[in-house]
Amino acid sequence: MTSTIFDVAKHAGVSIGTVSRVLNNRDRVSQATRERVLRAIRELDYHPNSFAQGLASQQTDTIGLVLPQVNDPFFYEIVRGVEDVVTAAGYSLMIVSQPRQTSESHYGRMFRRGIVDAMILASVDVYPDEIREIIAGGVPVTFIQQNPGKDVPAVMIDNYGGMAELTTHLIGHGYKRFAYITGTNHTPDNAERLRAVRETLEGHGLHLPKERIVEGNYLRGSGYRAMFNLLDLAERPDVVIAGNDQMAVDAILAAQERGLTVPDDIAVTGFDDVPLASYVNPPLTTVHQPIFEVGGQAARLALDLVRAAAGGKTPISPRVILPTTLVIRRSCGCEQ
Repeated sequence: MTSTIFDVAKHAGVSIGTVSRVLNNRDRVSQATRERVLRAIRELDYHPNSFAQGLASQQTDTIGLVLPQVNDPFFYEIVRGVEDVVTAAGYSLMIVSQPRQTSESHYGRMFRRGIVDAMILASVDVYPDEIREIIAGGVPVTFIQQNPGKDVPAVMIDNYGGMAELTTHLIGHGYKRFAYITGTNHTPDNAERLRAVRETLEGHGLHLPKERIVEGNYLRGSGYRAMFNLLDLAERPDVVIAGNDQMAVDAILAAQERGLTVPDDIAVTGFDDVPLASYVNPPLTTVHQPIFEVGGQAARLALDLVRAAAGGKTPISPRVILPTTLVIRRSCGCEQ
């Protein structure tokens, strides 16, 4: 029969709390008592459950990562970046896939039970009131591509600058009838990318009419449906900018199903530069963001929060903004 912590306490003649303090190498245990507990552990061949031990010590050496889906190329790179840093620091990674329309607070409540030491939130469907609830929950949290407030750690990229550079490039190659497929409307990255397109066009005397702004959600399938709506317009756009690469690839497939050639009949561009962007036919013009490094930076911020909490210090809550790079390929017909 497997020995329990209760058996060890009884065998050593101490309380369960004393056994726990010895297992976690805490102070307030005399050397004689510590040796008696360790001897009982050896004699009973007791093997503590590391997870339960972590719960007792309020530290599990586990970081939680919440994201919409794991089979999306963007989020796969996020996972790789987070995992690279977390495992190198000796922590485990718990990945939770958030089904669409599932409240983020569901995972906030789960993590508040002591399952993880910190949480990284990389979700496209989180609202400001949910952000406030998660922060108030007490678990250190780092956000990816969210704007939770100046005192909360977050990793973002230069959404506005990247999209403005792409739009300027397309204008310089003669495109005039622009269309845009949005991401999730309430997210700050989507708002910044759309604002960049609008303001860049206006700065060149061009306009993005309401009927050429079609809603997507960043996820697979939404760009396909949005592209059909744009192709049904009386005046078809000559270039479509999608809010991310997944929707851009979907848009290319939709155009090809209509018998159109990209970019000769209509140009398509994206944002992110996921691996799929260079393999689609034609290869996708896009804005590269360092997705792997975004995940890595988020993990470093989360670990900093854990270490600050363990040391009784007030954590520094930096806002990290990473740069983007324009990547020109054949889908816009203006490759260099």
